Amino acid sequence: MSPDALASALARWPRQAFPPLPGRTNHKRAGVLVPLVWDAGGPTVIATLRAARLREHAGEIAFPGGKPEPEDADLLHTALREAHEELGLAPSRVRPLGQLSSMPLYTSDYRLVPTVAAVEDGPWAPDPGEVAAVLRLPLQPLLEAPALDAVPWTWGDATHHSPVFPVDGHIMYGATAHTLHELLSVVARATGRPIPPWRTGRFAWGGRGVVPT
Repeated sequence: MSPDALASALARWPRQAFPPLPGRTNHKRAGVLVPLVWDAGGPTVIATLRAARLREHAGEIAFPGGKPEPEDADLLHTALREAHEELGLAPSRVRPLGQLSSMPLYTSDYRLVPTVAAVEDGPWAPDPGEVAAVLRLPLQPLLEAPALDAVPWTWGDATHHSPVFPVDGHIMYGATAHTLHELLSVVARATGRPIPPWRTGRFAWGGRGVVPT
């Protein structure tokens, strides 16, 4: 799938504003960038491993982004500014392709407002105060997997699935993983393939997030 084809698919995608999670208001919006680089194998998502000493979401996998500052014209500008600060990714190297659904966080009252973008691949200059590592997740192997890992959870009378993506010895979960799963769903629909089914049992909720069982 080319950047142009993905932009067209995102324009047709029925985005949602998911309701607040139990015990949260999720009324605060954070602009995040979902960077994609293209090579012969197709698009690859770039994510970050947050530094262990950060006050919030330390050691978690995330997309570059954060809360808006007064100088930001909109949440896209927030995402571009944060990507520049966290990864050294200049806005001139970024082509926004479209938005995904706003995704509430379970651990705070924020919700992610993700913009998918085609970006030039490196060189990366991660801020060591914020980013411990730059991670890469090719989309094609995920779409061709027999199943995708998830942790089931109950809300009301319904059982839901929270995606889990192992990457380079770390675990992506929560709102970031939900955003990646939605991007996979966009690509799957646009290319006429089914999204892989859920597989449960390999991961569970632990004291500090999701852990292998």
